[in-house]
Amino acid sequence: MLLNTENDPLFFVDAMLGNIARKLRLLGYDSKYFPDIDDTKLIDTAIKEKRIIISKDNELILRAQKYNLQIIHITKQKQIEQFFEITNKIHLKNFKINGNIARCTKCNSLTEPIDKSNYKEKIPLGVFNLNENFWRCKSCEKIYWEGTHIKNLQVFVGKINERLQ
Repeated sequence: MLLNTENDPLFFVDAMLGNIARKLRLLGYDSKYFPDIDDTKLIDTAIKEKRIIISKDNELILRAQKYNLQIIHITKQKQIEQFFEITNKIHLKNFKINGNIARCTKCNSLTEPIDKSNYKEKIPLGVFNLNENFWRCKSCEKIYWEGTHIKNLQVFVGKINERLQ
């Protein structure tokens, strides 16, 4: 599946599932998330932007259903099982980790590759010396590289892809 296309689903992840939002963003999915958003504003935004609500909150689910919003009700505790609840509902498959399609985990904006030499003062020296590929958020300018968090995510994604086949 190619990511970051106009056919990709748009998500609104509720406050209880911040780690899911961050993982979806790193996988390239537009996933709004605010740790303190009011349910009414979340529903209004989901309606206006045609976003799928991902939530564990039964009250939010019931309210969203009244508006015929597409909802993914998360009932599992383990993140990998939560991802299967998402993929079973909207049939995502073949997850890939690629810095060129990732979204910023902080603000959800797209990232872009950068020449690390232009950002040397913003990158820890050890990280600068050990990595060649870096990306920058187009909005908040946070810098990313393939550190241990990406290696852990690759293991997570590998487990998901294995079970989806």
